[in-house]
Amino acid sequence: MEQVRRRRDDARDPLLHQLRGVIEMLQQQQQSADPQQTRLASVVDSLQQTTTQLASNNSQLEAAVLTKINE
Repeated sequence: MEQVRRRRDDARDPLLHQLRGVIEMLQQQQQSADPQQTRLASVVDSLQQTTTQLASNNSQLEAAVLTKINE
């Protein structure tokens, strides 16, 4: 269910798709043995939170628009 919602959100907002791609790339780099990559953990967390918030905001805005249209 989460993947379906994610795909739908990504299709609606290409920026979310790009941010998720960046997050995945940073997570992969973070898992490497390079100590510098481990410092990216806070950046990855921030990006994940921002992406989640953007997806939530998009859903709320879409619901508000649909409500206004149906009034």
